Amino acid sequence: MDLALPDVATQFAVAADRAFSGAGGVELARRAEVDPALRMREIKVVLDALGVPDLDPRADLDSSIMAAEFVRVAGRYIIPFPVVAYVAARPEDGVPVALASAAPLRVDHGDLFGTWVLHDLDGGAFEATPATARLGSRLAPFTTDMARRGDLGSTPVGEVELLCVLWASYLLGVSEYALELAVDHVKGRVQFGRPLSDLQSVRFQVADATVAVDGLRELIHFTLWRLSADPGNALTDALAARLQAQEVAQPVLRLSQQLHGAAGMCDEYDISFLVRHVQPALRLPVDSDALSDVLFNRITTHGFATLFPLRAADVATPE
Repeated sequence: MDLALPDVATQFAVAADRAFSGAGGVELARRAEVDPALRMREIKVVLDALGVPDLDPRADLDSSIMAAEFVRVAGRYIIPFPVVAYVAARPEDGVPVALASAAPLRVDHGDLFGTWVLHDLDGGAFEATPATARLGSRLAPFTTDMARRGDLGSTPVGEVELLCVLWASYLLGVSEYALELAVDHVKGRVQFGRPLSDLQSVRFQVADATVAVDGLRELIHFTLWRLSADPGNALTDALAARLQAQEVAQPVLRLSQQLHGAAGMCDEYDISFLVRHVQPALRLPVDSDALSDVLFNRITTHGFATLFPLRAADVATPE
């Protein structure tokens, strides 16, 4: 596996970074909480100007890498828009595509589009529409209850896999920025006459977080390759990548907020917005505990083709 990204993906990520930064960066999330209409009025305009509706992540490996890099950059700025669903939209009509949660059926930013295509982790697909107004809670300001509509039969091969990896890449972007915020803070924060970064315990924690983020990045690149090389047998890999992203993002965000101290709970600091706005990405369609069960059941049925292949017969079912 070549860890070097295609030039076209790198350039697209740079263009997206410039566009989001120029539009306000994390400030967009602050403004959207006050003016939710900004999501369609300004953010969708930026995405369309970048050519996101023309990006087909299902076309080939380079296209899927471009999509993953785009959502990674969006995660860095915690862009208040359903970027994964918009990137993975149904090619024929642009209807956004998302993973379905169990009851209650919820989608982040579900109020922005009248019709959605939802895929559950059991292999079913259906359409849904917004059922109520946004929840408006502090930890899920744009999450919307949905109503199930027409059934679409079985989920096509590769759909759940693609969505899992795109969400993993989004959480990678969130984790990258949270780690950068932590490093910047401990370098500049002086405590007892010296920067926090001089404390060995702080350095160890930051080093561990850095290794975790770097490992997640490589895992996502590998999983994208797996989806391209063997799409019919990559669901276990995709679920594992999604789970790993959740299990990396949570402690990295926690560490960054803790190192910020009380300031980490204040919305004047970007880390507060990252922690609040990322909650739907961490919990929908299922949280890490439930996804662990899904992954375990998948491995017991199909095995896991890793560097040390695990057959289904090798997995002991817990008593």
